[in-house]
Amino acid sequence: MRRRDGKKEQAIFDAAIRLITANGFADTSMSKIAKAAGVSPATIYVYFENKEDMLNKTYSHVKREMASALANGLSPELSVAEAFKVIWYNFFNYTLDNSVKFSFTEQFANSPIVDRVRKEEGMSYFLPLLAWFERGIREKVFRNISMELFAAFAFAPVMALAKQHNCGEVVLDEKTLKTAFDVTWSAITR
Repeated sequence: MRRRDGKKEQAIFDAAIRLITANGFADTSMSKIAKAAGVSPATIYVYFENKEDMLNKTYSHVKREMASALANGLSPELSVAEAFKVIWYNFFNYTLDNSVKFSFTEQFANSPIVDRVRKEEGMSYFLPLLAWFERGIREKVFRNISMELFAAFAFAPVMALAKQHNCGEVVLDEKTLKTAFDVTWSAITR
């Protein structure tokens, strides 16, 4: 059995994300991914059973990376307000700095191609962030609403702004971003 190489695996993930986001799942073959990753087609099967397995593992990989990026800078001594600001700005920066990866996750978030196990695994990476939401409810900082409603008001605006920015429809300067944060904060807090 061939040994796995973390650099090759990352190259395969990156190539798959780029090609699938640009061309779609059906129009992206394993051989195209191998070529773009600079590996032989046989090498892909060292890491993945088949194309669906590769998609699912790539989806989980990106979700884990995203959750880690959102949690960057969080520490227990932060207040709920401070922590939310860190998470919100981290999410905004992630969507801008990783627009292709973000588009990839959006493309497959509700796809039947990504299996339930991988979706649950992907969500599990965000449990430390969910703890901040629950703490905010307990401390009566956030409105007592469902996590789904909270996420819609807290993060959907970030996603929309990032998409508009990436398409050149809006320029997000510091003032506009602060206004967006303030409006979001008003929507989710008591």
